Formats: sequence, C-alpha cells, structure tokens
Amino acid sequence: MRRAIFLCALAASGCVQLVAFDQPIVGQRDVVPGEEGELAAQLCDADVEMGTSVLCAESCEIDPASGQTSCGERVALAGNEARIDLTSLEEVEVTLTACAAESPLVRIRGANGARVELAGQALTVTAAEEAGAQPFRHDAYLPAEGCIERTLVFQTGRLGLEDLGGRLCSDHLVPVAEAWSMELSDTGLRGVELCLRGPRQPSAAEPSAAEPSAAEPSAAEPSAS
Repeated sequence: MRRAIFLCALAASGCVQLVAFDQPIVGQRDVVPGEEGELAAQLCDADVEMGTSVLCAESCEIDPASGQTSCGERVALAGNEARIDLTSLEEVEVTLTACAAESPLVRIRGANGARVELAGQALTVTAAEEAGAQPFRHDAYLPAEGCIERTLVFQTGRLGLEDLGGRLCSDHLVPVAEAWSMELSDTGLRGVELCLRGPRQPSAAEPSAAEPSAAEPSAAEPSAS
C-alpha cells in the first residue's frame, strides 16, 4: 500500500498526518473509526510522548554560514557536512531557521539510509530502502517568502512534525542510533539548534524494579505471619 492520508481533526489537536508505508506502521492503523462509524484522525503511537520536555540533556547550535558549532565532540563539521554522534541518546529535537530556496537547505541521513530533506518549500521524508515505501512530502512546509523556525523531533521509529501537529511512525525512519550525517546549506539555512535527550529517568513517584516499594516487603524483611 503506497498512499498518504491527510486528515484535519476538528478537535483542538488540529491537523494530523497519517502515512501508510508498505511495511506495517508501528502502533497505528491508517484511519481510526470514531463515534457512530465516522472516521477520526489519531496520532500513531499515541501513548508515546515526544518533545514534551523543555529540558535537554545537551543543547547546542550549528551556524551553517560560518561553519562553527557549539556542540563540542557531538558534532564534527567538514565543509557543509556535519556528523552527529547519537551515542546514549533517545530523542533529538532539531529546530531549523530556514528561508525557502530552490536548492536543498538540509538533508539528514540516518545509519539505515533513511532521509529527511528540506528543499524549496517542501519537506520530504524518505524511509530506508528495504521499506519499499513512497516518500512522504509536504509541499508548503516553508513559506514562499521570508524565514521561519521549524521543529522536528526524532525518536527511533517515530518522527514528530511539531509544526504540522502530526507524527510519522515506521521502523524504517531515520533512527536515533549510531550517527547522522547532515548536509547543510550556507545560504537559505540560517541556523540549526539541537536539543539532545537521553533515556527518561523514573521520577521519585516511580520506584525502579530494583527498589521495592513499602507495600512490597523484601526477601530480607519477611512480613509478620
């Protein structure tokens, strides 16, 4: 099945993008029946939070025009290409300040060959070759004139399109694993901000499996018979 379905929910969540790849999509059906049989839009992997924290384990910037970065050893710059080390990360939030241009502005390539590309006004998401899937494309991701910030949130198996109010899910998207290569334009792309997040740590209210709660006596402290 090679098709994309764009549904605008009337609820406060706004427009949601549902994309069908040839391979099964993780945690999502193409369309979800609503009340009385009508079709309703729903985020794939809706129980998974993406981009909800304002905190970053690490944050830094890349300036494509000057070829400078504040990312330290995480990012190695060579000409217009950056190599980003994703070791120990779970989520990467990429904020681009971009102006529409005919040439490609940015291309992010994952270790599996999947790509995210911004060129002209269009955003194109291409799955890894083994998926046999048509690319997802949004032709008006950038305005025809002027510059704007756009944010993409990456997790392995998911891509959050924050400015469209939607999400793509597939095992064949750009993963947060190993390293990315990122090709950067030094003209239409004004800046790249990276917010890097590691695995979520349990809160004080969520004891880990190694720490039994008070209601569950340990083997060393048997309960009274």
